[in-house]
Amino acid sequence: MASGCHEKSDMNLSSRKFTVQDYFEWQELAYANRWTDGLPVAPPVDSEVARIVEHLARDPREEIGEIPPRHGVATIEKIAINSVMGGCLPEHVPVVIAALQAMLEPQFNLNGIQDTTHPATPLTIVSGPIVAELGFNTRDGVFGGGSRANAAIGRAIRLVLWNVGGAYPGDIDKCVFSHPGKYTYCIGEDQEANPWAPLHVDRGLRDAVNGVTVIGCEAPHHVPGRGNPAEKMLRCIADVMSSLGTNNSTLMGQTLLVMSPLAADAVAKLGWSKKDVKTHLFETARRRLGELKGAARDLNLSRLFWPRWVDTTDDGALIPVVEKPEDILITVAGGMGSASCMVCPGWGGMGGYAVTREIDRPAR
Repeated sequence: MASGCHEKSDMNLSSRKFTVQDYFEWQELAYANRWTDGLPVAPPVDSEVARIVEHLARDPREEIGEIPPRHGVATIEKIAINSVMGGCLPEHVPVVIAALQAMLEPQFNLNGIQDTTHPATPLTIVSGPIVAELGFNTRDGVFGGGSRANAAIGRAIRLVLWNVGGAYPGDIDKCVFSHPGKYTYCIGEDQEANPWAPLHVDRGLRDAVNGVTVIGCEAPHHVPGRGNPAEKMLRCIADVMSSLGTNNSTLMGQTLLVMSPLAADAVAKLGWSKKDVKTHLFETARRRLGELKGAARDLNLSRLFWPRWVDTTDDGALIPVVEKPEDILITVAGGMGSASCMVCPGWGGMGGYAVTREIDRPAR
């Protein structure tokens, strides 16, 4: 991986350097060397890479881990290079590092996520005071544009997975369709409008810290609000979660529910906690075994992931989409236009399980 256009820096960076005349020559160099997945990337000049490394106050040779499937080593320097290319400011990069560390935990199975035929892609959810400090968009169009933090942090993560991990489509990455989250897939949780505890607290961190949660999931599936009472809205969510077209319906794993502030408020006003919502959805987001038999090619693999209490001889048995209520993750984000929600189905029991880490920011 190159340090791009050469610009003098006193820091001893070890990556190979190239000299180009201008921005456009850099772009052609990046495309020719497959340093980008198709979108333009900023030139990682020495001075900008050094600025990030200095902000982190870490050795540029420090290794964060090997990124599958190519198992390239993600050093602080390599992460800084890709972060510059993605448009990050130095203060964004601790989030990038925490997300990558989370993805390298065994239960996430990043190697599988990087080369599966399924469209599961790592989604990064940031929660805590850092969301407001870095200017994350948590409201209208949260999964789209509108914020440098969302876009640049998500982009930097993807570039590390691309350049260091080497998951190229048609090569090692065998995903049949993929989805736009493979360009950038990062959101912030709206704690101001969240009637419950933040996601990182659900996942075991202290309230006062900043957390990043990664989960391997599909693109968001919209559940319209339509002015429905909260009870009917939950019925619609359960129906989307238990769609025969998702891996969760036969292979369990985990699934993510992103509730708009109005949707979360409507449910909270019923006196329901987040745990209540998860339990309700666990009990109602189910399909009859007979339906699954009629839609799946082979359920022998599925039985490996189903709870032992499932009666596989009864076609009327109701099969949940996850093994336990805790495997339904809930976060609050989105605009105030309606009480709508988004469901992000997971990969199934093979991996992509959520991992949460505290964001380690340099002392100042």
